[in-house]
Amino acid sequence: MNDRQLNYMLTILREGSISKAAEVLCISQPSLSQMVRKIENEMNAEIFTRYSNPISLTPAGEYYIKAAHDILNIEENLSRAVHEIAAGSRGTLRIGIPVLRAMEIIPQVYPRFHEKYPNVKLELIESGSDRLENQVLQKEVDLACLTTAPKINELEYILVANEETVLVAAKSTKLAHTVPAGTTISIMDAAREKFIYIKKGHSVRITQDQLFAAFHLRPERLFATGSIEVAKRSLSPCNAVMLCPKNYIDMSPELYDVCVTYPVKEITQERHFYICRRQDQYLNGYVRDFIRILKPDYDAKS
Repeated sequence: MNDRQLNYMLTILREGSISKAAEVLCISQPSLSQMVRKIENEMNAEIFTRYSNPISLTPAGEYYIKAAHDILNIEENLSRAVHEIAAGSRGTLRIGIPVLRAMEIIPQVYPRFHEKYPNVKLELIESGSDRLENQVLQKEVDLACLTTAPKINELEYILVANEETVLVAAKSTKLAHTVPAGTTISIMDAAREKFIYIKKGHSVRITQDQLFAAFHLRPERLFATGSIEVAKRSLSPCNAVMLCPKNYIDMSPELYDVCVTYPVKEITQERHFYICRRQDQYLNGYVRDFIRILKPDYDAKS
């Protein structure tokens, strides 16, 4: 069955006879009759009851016509969906993002994005910043929202916001008792404090490991967690310190009642908040607009 045959058969049923359908279709009646016989031979069953007026369907014909409607509807829907995909109004956008970053931006971004693209599914792949660049390269995600320093030539890094990594200390620590909040310190000033670590895979852990290695520092480690949220809320109860992007502390202003922050002078490598995508990636409309919600002045390279 092809589209032409399906439409011809539907026209015969609608017009009530082969002769009237032939007139509407602007073909000869013998040609249309021959096509009907060919289809019936292939089906090994009659489609139409020819002695009725208007023409009617046999039981086999009822199945054929239903299938014809279904096939044409599927093709119409497919054509519309492909057009919408090409136009950038339907599809799936896979976003790689750390959990805490998702807590920060998804409530702001998703309502605006969904209002404009209700037929685009937003799929979140939650992972640490250190892993996300590779996931972009491997095409496991379309875009990644991450804290990093640009280093891979195959990727475009779209700067969303500058971020400062600070040392956060419970007010009960010796450091907080002796050094005023906001004072720039050396990482060695916290050498005798108890640290909560963020597990490997997060950008803050990279910064921490580099600092500790440079100063041969091995402070007491209480525990390691993959969640910055767990770590920052454990500081005061555990009388501990941690390295953390300051914006994550600002997201929970109640923490300033029990914690203080310090810039660390040895943190020189800038790791900021970027949207990351492949340089050779085609950006359709909804991908571009997702980026522009976070970076309004973004001008895509491709």
